[in-house]
Amino acid sequence: MNRENILQNIEKNNQWFINTRRELHKIPELDFELPKTVAYVTSLLDEMGLTYKTGVGKSGIVVDIEGKNKNITIALRADMDALPILECGNKEYSSTISGHMHACGHDVHTAILLGVAKTISENRDSLPCNVRLLFQPAEETTGGALPMIEDGCLEGVDAIFGLHVDPTIECGVIGIKYGAYCASSTDVIIEVEGKSCHGAYPSQGIDAIVATCGIVTNLQSVISRNIDSRDSAVLSFGKIIGGEKENIVAQNVRVSGTLRTLSPEIKNKVKERVKEMVEFTAKGYGATGKVTYKDSYTALINHDEYIDIVKENGKELLGDNGIYVKALANMGVEDFAYFVEKVPGAFFNLGVGNKKKGITAPLHNDKFDIDEDSLKIGVALQIFNILSAYDKLNK
Repeated sequence: MNRENILQNIEKNNQWFINTRRELHKIPELDFELPKTVAYVTSLLDEMGLTYKTGVGKSGIVVDIEGKNKNITIALRADMDALPILECGNKEYSSTISGHMHACGHDVHTAILLGVAKTISENRDSLPCNVRLLFQPAEETTGGALPMIEDGCLEGVDAIFGLHVDPTIECGVIGIKYGAYCASSTDVIIEVEGKSCHGAYPSQGIDAIVATCGIVTNLQSVISRNIDSRDSAVLSFGKIIGGEKENIVAQNVRVSGTLRTLSPEIKNKVKERVKEMVEFTAKGYGATGKVTYKDSYTALINHDEYIDIVKENGKELLGDNGIYVKALANMGVEDFAYFVEKVPGAFFNLGVGNKKKGITAPLHNDKFDIDEDSLKIGVALQIFNILSAYDKLNK
């Protein structure tokens, strides 16, 4: 595929990309329940004459496009789900589903992947390798990546790329991060048991609330004193339930929170230290303490050689000033992590903000919008990534 011809084709279809994104923005749906979105996406794939499979990972779509070299397959992923947010404003493409909004830009991701599909479908004779397009549900909730992987979406895939819009980065700039991009997430549940008694005579019982206060306070030292300051870890507690009445010493307290880390080694170290701290602190108050962990998303670790591909293609498209290398990882989560855990690849940010146009609202905000010039950049960059990854794998 000639890159200059690809850029000309993309420029010709730019309004199609914009219209597609706006239609998707009107029909935001949640979790795995995406009937309107799936119907719209597949209707466009039908128009392109592409072969696809629905119901992958419950409601995902997998598109396979054969290239000249059938021994190499490069995958691209876009998430399709929206958020339970009431959209603010009255744009011509505002949400038509009350209380739902594409406030995280997944409509943009889906439109870009459809733009890649359209561009490739119009240049199929020159496609050097197989391309697989993954339209994923439920990134915002329980995660659609693992169900799709379990249904075989990565079988035969040699490399994968994904992107996420970023309104803090100006349109025309790409954000990249070598190594750890996003943290892993672990739910932490602490249960403390004491002995209830009348609040006027606390010496007759064991106060689970006081014991819990000591535990939560002591746990703050786990990150600050047990983890190397050059490593990243976050331990936060957001919910506490305990007690029956103001004049009764509480017998049971339950605390829940989240642990975020960038490596399995740090995660295991924190989990072990928290368990010790809970048990021994509770014992010091005469109570008993138990910790339960529920691991959620794994950490997203980019493969540096594929970030290099994104970087070089970004420079080719946007110039040296079009690349922003992030120094710090995001302590949030992203289930693209499971894809790059299985096959090499890269996840990066597409700048969609524009201060001059007043496009500055953050993600997950009811006023979120994008500079639509970013759509053609995303399409071009992902196609260039396919071509560069093929060259790398075909050596």
